[in-house]
Amino acid sequence: MLEGKGHKRSAAEAGLSTANIRQQREGQAIHIDQGHHLPVPDCASGQQPVRNMNPDISERGGQHRKGDDTEQGEWSIAESKSSRKKKRRKIASDFDAPPSISFLSTKPAQIQLKALQELVLYILADGVAPTWLAINNARQIQKVVVLMIPGLDRNSVEKSDIFKPSTAATGEIMLDGSTPTGSEPPSLPQGETTPADLPLQQRNEVASGVSTPAAQNPVHKFLDHLIPVKAPGDSGRNQIHSPLQTILIAPYDQPKDKRGKDEKSHPVRTAIADFIHTADELRDAEYPIHPASFDNDRDAQLEHERREKTLQSTSAGWVDTKVQRSEIPIPASPLKSPKPLRAQDSLTRGYKVYAVDCEMVLTDNEKFSLARISILDWAGKTVLDKYVKPSLPIKNYFTQFSGITPQILEGVTTTLQDIQQELLSLLSPDSILLGHSLESDLNALQLTHPHIIDTSIIYPHPRGLPLRSSLKYLANKYLKREIQKGGADGHDSVEDALAVLDLVRMKCEKGPRWGTLDANGESIFRRISRALKPDDATPTLPGKMRQTAIVEYGTPERGFGKDATYKIACEDDDEIVAGVLRAAHGDDLNHNIEDENGCSGSTLIAPANDETTKRAARPSTTSTHQHEIPIPTGGADFIWGRLRDLEAIRGWNTAPAPLPENPPPSDLTYTAPASTTENPQLEKAITQTLTRLAQLYTALPPQTLLIVYNGTGDMRPVLKLQQLHAQYRREFKVKKWDELSVKWTDVEEQALRRAVDDARRGWGVIAVR
Repeated sequence: MLEGKGHKRSAAEAGLSTANIRQQREGQAIHIDQGHHLPVPDCASGQQPVRNMNPDISERGGQHRKGDDTEQGEWSIAESKSSRKKKRRKIASDFDAPPSISFLSTKPAQIQLKALQELVLYILADGVAPTWLAINNARQIQKVVVLMIPGLDRNSVEKSDIFKPSTAATGEIMLDGSTPTGSEPPSLPQGETTPADLPLQQRNEVASGVSTPAAQNPVHKFLDHLIPVKAPGDSGRNQIHSPLQTILIAPYDQPKDKRGKDEKSHPVRTAIADFIHTADELRDAEYPIHPASFDNDRDAQLEHERREKTLQSTSAGWVDTKVQRSEIPIPASPLKSPKPLRAQDSLTRGYKVYAVDCEMVLTDNEKFSLARISILDWAGKTVLDKYVKPSLPIKNYFTQFSGITPQILEGVTTTLQDIQQELLSLLSPDSILLGHSLESDLNALQLTHPHIIDTSIIYPHPRGLPLRSSLKYLANKYLKREIQKGGADGHDSVEDALAVLDLVRMKCEKGPRWGTLDANGESIFRRISRALKPDDATPTLPGKMRQTAIVEYGTPERGFGKDATYKIACEDDDEIVAGVLRAAHGDDLNHNIEDENGCSGSTLIAPANDETTKRAARPSTTSTHQHEIPIPTGGADFIWGRLRDLEAIRGWNTAPAPLPENPPPSDLTYTAPASTTENPQLEKAITQTLTRLAQLYTALPPQTLLIVYNGTGDMRPVLKLQQLHAQYRREFKVKKWDELSVKWTDVEEQALRRAVDDARRGWGVIAVR
């Protein structure tokens, strides 16, 4: 036996019997043959006794501890790593206590944005418990509200007085973010510290000097869990992925092979008009947007001004098809067909569908000009197929791509203006244009139309815009068809248009989920709606299915919000806040808030006769099947919304203008945006946004988890540098190095990498109401 060297011995070797252990648990001291007093091991946890033969070495760290009463040869407990981990993660099981959040040891230095989605799924669905924080009494969290605030940086949040204890103690927040004066929070007696054994909520109240009555307005606790959040992307490739998709597209909760069978066996025939893109979707894809695509005059005017500056307006030779705003089809509803419905029109509903593909050549102005246009109707019949003579001399035919040669264009007299007039005669309010990356074709045609369906959008790249799958790839994957095999002879625009047509037709036959990110995930609204929420009377028993809501600008029933139970359309940030509260409380909004809070929190909601509240409190009328669905008392379980005023004021939602013809040197260089922290208008907008956030948090129902995140930082430097890189790649194919207007070197490459890293640095707040 190696006793002198601290050899581990089992309880049996030490002379411990089952009876000894039972006696020790009952508080009786046990003496072994050697006469040493033996501390009792925790047999239930699987810990084994260890003989500590060195009196100067502690049992845990091996450090010398003077003054210890430990005698040589005393037994100690050896804890396994797993038992120590379980002990660190152990949470008090007080089911009567309110839900709370705490970090395991320290706040994580940074979390991925995806971790916030995983937290939502853990609380409301069947997700896995997060490892970076602990939630006490998670089952008592009744609902989760996720709010995205692009344009709001962490520094502005932390330096604001709105969330400080001196502000929150009064329980009142003015519309401008100011607070009443003359009220100081109580402080701790001198020399007294915060008790470490108090629950987290009480510790925060004591440390903040806020008494229990003031805690009814918990704004002071809002920033307790403010953490850095990294936006999705690939810094190695200088790519930033969509923060919207990261939150709103959830992983499947069933095996992949079963999903594939379910998707193929349950197609959902969908009317083609349901796939028409919104103005936001077209803007994100860098389309020139038709005035009728906007649902308010302000956005239409902003787009008009942008088009004037970028020479995309009617004064620069562009044409807009003759469609009025009132003639835009309503999505996600039984469409009012312009013609009587026939059996063969079950997908088109009487709308005229045209697939378009164009071929371009490079002219002397360094722009791509139209050289051929092909249009097919829904039946695949060729409606228009003409070659076009550019007005400027052709510098490069790009025959390997366009299939255009000098011989083909010899003798052609058709001009761009001729094609525009033919299209104005062909396209009517009931016409829908199909194409792949159709914005390039529309730029060559110098034409806009509101009813657009782009196969590069409805079949999105797995990592989202700006990445897009090629038409050749989509045709091969979904149509099992090889296209663009002409080699040196180039593409055939009729063949490409037919592939687009068949892809859209398949989308209508299979349904919106076909060929989307649902191959790797599904809408978070659909995922949560399959979960059962606990019964209010018997929390341990399952109750009814969970309900979801989206509160968004424009038409939330399109895109990500199509699977939400309730869709609330808004026009400004005040309506967003009122809409979120309506979704959280139900249609009886102010009554619920006053009853549940019973304090001044109810005064934070606009009066019932306020037009903003009235517009947000009534159901959306943009969908004929939604306006009859009221939100019941108690509201939805999961709510997602987005505040966008600050993003617009900062200009973060404005993409860099397209480079004009013969751009000046100033447009071909990158300059970091100037700091706007001293801008009074910006400071006012930040205060208003934070005030709305404080009002929202205070007025939410109790036991609600609020998650706030900003998505990304300022994307303008990234977009500008990416634009310059794209210009460089285009010129590099046809010019010598000395002739390039943009020379992309390691300096620009490193600048882009830094811009991507900066844009991916975000922040988030997790708070329980």
